[in-house]
Amino acid sequence: MAALRDGPARGYTLIELLAVMAIIGLTIGLVIARSDSIVPQFEIQREAGDMAQTLRDARNRAIISDRVIRMEVDAQNREMRYYYDEPAPDEDPLTFSSAQPFTVRTWGERITLDHSCIGRDVVSANEVLVLKFWPEGVCTPVRLYLQHVKSSGLQYTVQLNPLTGLTDVTRGFVEPEFYEVKPTTPTGVTPTAMPSGQAPSSSRPTSSAQPAATPKK
Repeated sequence: MAALRDGPARGYTLIELLAVMAIIGLTIGLVIARSDSIVPQFEIQREAGDMAQTLRDARNRAIISDRVIRMEVDAQNREMRYYYDEPAPDEDPLTFSSAQPFTVRTWGERITLDHSCIGRDVVSANEVLVLKFWPEGVCTPVRLYLQHVKSSGLQYTVQLNPLTGLTDVTRGFVEPEFYEVKPTTPTGVTPTAMPSGQAPSSSRPTSSAQPAATPKK
């Protein structure tokens, strides 16, 4: 049997090391470039989903509490504010105030509310959007149009269906459907926008003009 010979182990050449480093650098560069598109996509999807959940929560609260809930969507301050629009049955109407929100939700500064639609009426981002949720399950039809500050083409639509209370999140700006009409109040008008700090009427919708309400269980 031939004797085994011990010799110096063969190392990597400089060219091989440079090739490996070049491959690693190229991989890192591709990951970073890819993350620039993945992160904004994740951010706007997350915020759109959270806004849809907030709209559903407001409707559920109105049904459970048997009280009209008003929501103000403030694009300038990136806030969605809940208000009770009428006192509870055991609450003194003289001491009740509808000007104090009981919940405030904010969204990320990298997501902007480009504009909104109440029914087919366009509400600019400079106005405070006012939504109503009635105990009967009726709600203001709304579409929120979101855009990422890092990419003008990265847009999402958050829709609240006034007939079912269901929400939908869609890529791009989707125009309102024919059934998205505003329920009217006894005064004849449901507010869609207002100056910040001004409280709209708490009137409930009339049965002659409101969409079909979801029955209580």
